[in-house]
Amino acid sequence: MSTEPTTTAAGASAPRKTALIVEGGAMRGAWAAGVLSFLHEKGERNFDLVYAASSGACSAAYFVAGMVEHGLNIWHEHLSGRKLVRRSNFILRRKPVIDLAYLIDYVFKQGVPLNVAAIASAPTRFQITLTDCHTGQPEYFHAKDENVFDALRASASMPFATLGFWSVCGKPYTDGGIADPIPIQRAIADGATDITVVLTHRSSFRLAPRSKIVGKLAFPLFPAAAAAWSSQHTRFNEALNFITTKREDLRIRVFSPMKPMPVHAFSRKQHHLKRAIEEGRTEALRQSG
Repeated sequence: MSTEPTTTAAGASAPRKTALIVEGGAMRGAWAAGVLSFLHEKGERNFDLVYAASSGACSAAYFVAGMVEHGLNIWHEHLSGRKLVRRSNFILRRKPVIDLAYLIDYVFKQGVPLNVAAIASAPTRFQITLTDCHTGQPEYFHAKDENVFDALRASASMPFATLGFWSVCGKPYTDGGIADPIPIQRAIADGATDITVVLTHRSSFRLAPRSKIVGKLAFPLFPAAAAAWSSQHTRFNEALNFITTKREDLRIRVFSPMKPMPVHAFSRKQHHLKRAIEEGRTEALRQSG
């Protein structure tokens, strides 16, 4: 969705490039899904670049595939109750709280099949943010084939709430939001000039430091991932400071919750999820003016 040309320092005309960034946040992603629905209804469907992690990547996958209504149906019909979030698992069974096998293997592959061919043929370059467990560094997986399912599962692998990591092409990865929560600098490096950011936190929110001990408990097998998780607040807060500062060289549009959301990371009540989606739509409309 390139827009009008811009003038470079040398005076040459270069096309502007659009990018969409969608933050994760587990079930808070229902609000972001509402914003994506608004953008789709508004006709903003073909961004040049899309970057997303965790639940944001899941909704973004259906957005890029042109399956927005199908993606909303997942939030409405497949994620409420104990279908995805099972809080008793951790206490009673020592199993993951979030059942990613159900989400990826059943919902995305069978219940509401994600059209991988549509993603591959879309004019958008869709990149799922991952964190390399061995290095703690971000990687941006170009979704274009069946490996997209493993990438989505890896990016949604929250510490403690899930297994914590998943293999993509034989390498272990975890939640992309750990290494690069809001990949604004990556978008700029890829040439983006007009950037839309969908947050699942209020723009005034700042992440507090996390104990290194907790990081080691979260990733006992991967010291680099543990260190990255412990220092996540630095990257998150720097990105928020960047996107909320007015800039002349970039056009950055931010959609963020305008009030406390009716959901949290592990919400499972259907009416709360539906309300979050509707608030995402209505608040995006108010912020687009």
